[in-house]
Amino acid sequence: MKQERKLLRQMILAFLLLLPLTTVLAQTEEPFDGPDEINTAHSHVIKIHPLRIGEITASYEKQRTSRVTNEFGMSYIYKSYTRDVWAPKGENVFGVGMFSSQRHYTSKKHDTPFGFYHGPVFGYRFIKFEEGVFDLSEDAPDRRYVGRLYQNAMDLSYQVGGQFQMGNHLTMEISGLLGGRVKYAYSKGARELITNNIIGYVLTSDESSAVMITPLPQLVLSVGYSF
Repeated sequence: MKQERKLLRQMILAFLLLLPLTTVLAQTEEPFDGPDEINTAHSHVIKIHPLRIGEITASYEKQRTSRVTNEFGMSYIYKSYTRDVWAPKGENVFGVGMFSSQRHYTSKKHDTPFGFYHGPVFGYRFIKFEEGVFDLSEDAPDRRYVGRLYQNAMDLSYQVGGQFQMGNHLTMEISGLLGGRVKYAYSKGARELITNNIIGYVLTSDESSAVMITPLPQLVLSVGYSF
């Protein structure tokens, strides 16, 4: 577990080090309409994301320049999916997730943060599965002690979408993301149980852990309040 905690700390540190990058990029981005033309009536947006299956997610978007915003979000994860015979199997979990993005708005008909946008998204997730997730039978010939399953993941995607004003302050957005997710799964003594159950292409594995990669297409829908 010491190795797993060390890796978790390193992954969180790496994510936190990436957060200032979006601010630096926003500051160096040359705005379309001048450095002072920020939409002060709607320069902040608080959102909820109802389409994120198995988690409760909220985010905050802030305008940086006339055409660039940064968004930061957090999730409480209560369900994750493992590989099964016919379809992914939902497992009850406890987890947290966070993401950070930079958006470049391109519409000349709408003031930022409305209209079409694109930009990179970085994410991190930590998930703790319930004990007995591998469901080893009592009379299995290879019955052995298997520790609780933990999973860490880092995401990198590119996002294209649009955010629209539905009322004085009500907003709605829809976007698509395409990218990848690298997973590190750890369960003491699990061996092949990890690679047989965790979804993804195995990069490397050992007695108690595995590193995997998987494509990450996503559809995002959010509703928010701008101010």
